Amino acid sequence: MAIYIAKSKKEERMLQIGSNKFELVDFRLKDFPVGADMSHPQAYEGIYGINIAKVREINKISQFTKMPNCHECIEGLLELREEAIPIVNLAKYLGYHNHALRPTDNIIICEFNGLVTGFVVHQAMRIRRISWEAILPPTRLIGREGGCVTGMHKLVKGPDNERDLMLLILDFEKIVAEINGETYALNKFAEDKQNNKVATSTDDTRTVLVVDDSLTARTQVELFLTQHGFRVITATDGEEGLFTLQALLDQAKQENKDITDMVQVVVSDVEMPRMDGHAFTQSIKKDPKLSAIPVIMHTSLSGRANQDAVKSLADEYVVKFNGDALIATVNRVWRKLMDKKEANRTSDMNDEEEDQEAS
Repeated sequence: MAIYIAKSKKEERMLQIGSNKFELVDFRLKDFPVGADMSHPQAYEGIYGINIAKVREINKISQFTKMPNCHECIEGLLELREEAIPIVNLAKYLGYHNHALRPTDNIIICEFNGLVTGFVVHQAMRIRRISWEAILPPTRLIGREGGCVTGMHKLVKGPDNERDLMLLILDFEKIVAEINGETYALNKFAEDKQNNKVATSTDDTRTVLVVDDSLTARTQVELFLTQHGFRVITATDGEEGLFTLQALLDQAKQENKDITDMVQVVVSDVEMPRMDGHAFTQSIKKDPKLSAIPVIMHTSLSGRANQDAVKSLADEYVVKFNGDALIATVNRVWRKLMDKKEANRTSDMNDEEEDQEAS
């Protein structure tokens, strides 16, 4: 039996622009020694979440078609309404000892980055409505989940034995990218950058601020933009992005420049802790000192409702991870801004000449 996330309800939720709130599916993974159960002293229950906008439906586990020579965490293909969907064993990917499939398991069918993927979890619990302000950045001390966590939320509702526990929001884009073998070039770029081996642009007129809580996504965007001659500044969420823009604004003021002389394009994710992309973009567009900067929403969330919601705020919308589309969009909004700045300069020069002739 499938639990469907109704399209109309999802559209209603995604259209709550500027609320800085979202809803997620709370699901669990359980681990304990072989032959034991959850009463064992070493038993562990991981509490996780995924944005409901990425979830198509939740099913009970069923039969899969096994595939040869695939990643060890892919259990096979699930045929669902004439669609073959790869199924990922999330417990196995995260290093749980207890990752054997069980008849009580759930499959969360997700759609993001233009892909449909199913994830096996031990139990889908409930839907939680949370403010992005209540999402904490991940600590470096997180264990088995490693770099796959983009945010944490302290539970304040639910059973007494769950209160004050942490719900972890996983970076599903990174998980899929790693399983698909797409992270080697990104890891190499990150390593070269750390060792100062990356040739970066020093052209202040080709500067892009990239705001994304996912390290994988930030690195991927930075790699694409750097390869195309852009200088890249990064921030991990909307709050840090605004802080960065304010610092650039202060610098521009000291140097008697406009903010668009310091940064020409902002590329922002939507799902981020503390301040999401909607609230971040809204803050930029409402500030007369920042509003001239074009904002591109770069999001894993697809669908007409999400596109319409994003377009009501941002200048452009690009679905992850389409490098060609992203570069084309960045170049287009950058060129439009440069043409506008040049037209303004020409107009100012003509006004000065007319004033001189009049005097």
